[in-house]
Amino acid sequence: MQVKTRLNLFRFIFISILGVLLHFTYEWSGDNPAVGLFSAVNESTWEHLKLIFFPMLLLTIIEFLWAHIKNKPLPENYLPARTIGILSGMAFIVVGFYTLNGVLGRNYEFPNIALYFAGVMYALRTENRLESKQMCINDYVAMTILAILAVAFFAFTNYPPELGIFTDPTAD
Repeated sequence: MQVKTRLNLFRFIFISILGVLLHFTYEWSGDNPAVGLFSAVNESTWEHLKLIFFPMLLLTIIEFLWAHIKNKPLPENYLPARTIGILSGMAFIVVGFYTLNGVLGRNYEFPNIALYFAGVMYALRTENRLESKQMCINDYVAMTILAILAVAFFAFTNYPPELGIFTDPTAD
């Protein structure tokens, strides 16, 4: 249990730090379009979902490579559980953001930041609960979902639909 707790703490710190950095890397890069594919390019809810998606995707790749190099098996339902965890964390952030804005009547920075960290924790908790359970999706479905999400982030960064989740509240 101690190893799992340390691993989850590492995962939380890795995802959180990388996510926070991705909030600023687009601006730091001088608005480089390639950096914008992975970083938030504006203050829309959609763009902020990249801050949980891409760090968790990178962590997934790192953990797969690490397990392969060390010849250690990952949990049987690792990828489906991680995928559902990512989706759950993203949903948590969206629902929490719009609920907070509805209740508070406006957008506040501190609750949004706290919501991000809570979303990361929720994603990891969901993943941990599902790793040992029978899943309704397999690795191929999970990989397909992750690929579709990555393509959607790339496409909607450059061509956002005219929906509220894609609207930058700071734009004039």
